[in-house]
Amino acid sequence: MNADAEALRREIRRVVLAQALITVSVAAVFWFVRDRYQALAALYGGATALLSSVWLGRGVQRAGAQPRDGGIVGALFVNALMRYVAAILLLGLGIGALRLAPVPLVFAFAVAQFGFLANVRRA
Repeated sequence: MNADAEALRREIRRVVLAQALITVSVAAVFWFVRDRYQALAALYGGATALLSSVWLGRGVQRAGAQPRDGGIVGALFVNALMRYVAAILLLGLGIGALRLAPVPLVFAFAVAQFGFLANVRRA
């Protein structure tokens, strides 16, 4: 593995750890302010954002590992599309099928996504 790939892995790991910390913190606040079911919904929302970030990191690593003319942009586009579809489906599953509380679920998802943006911007 070259130095650039290793640096990318470290940055992805740092962003994912920051998102996990944010998710657990938001869930803890909902646990203490409301109840454990609200905290569970917050964990689910944060985990959805975390999964989306992991998929993004893997897609970028995979696209960078096999450089082709025009293929990188297409691979990144498909990765982005799949992440958005998966996030919508997982959030819908959490609210609809699992009957999780929507406010903490969406709030934790949004805060974890903002944590992703803040950490990527720092990198």
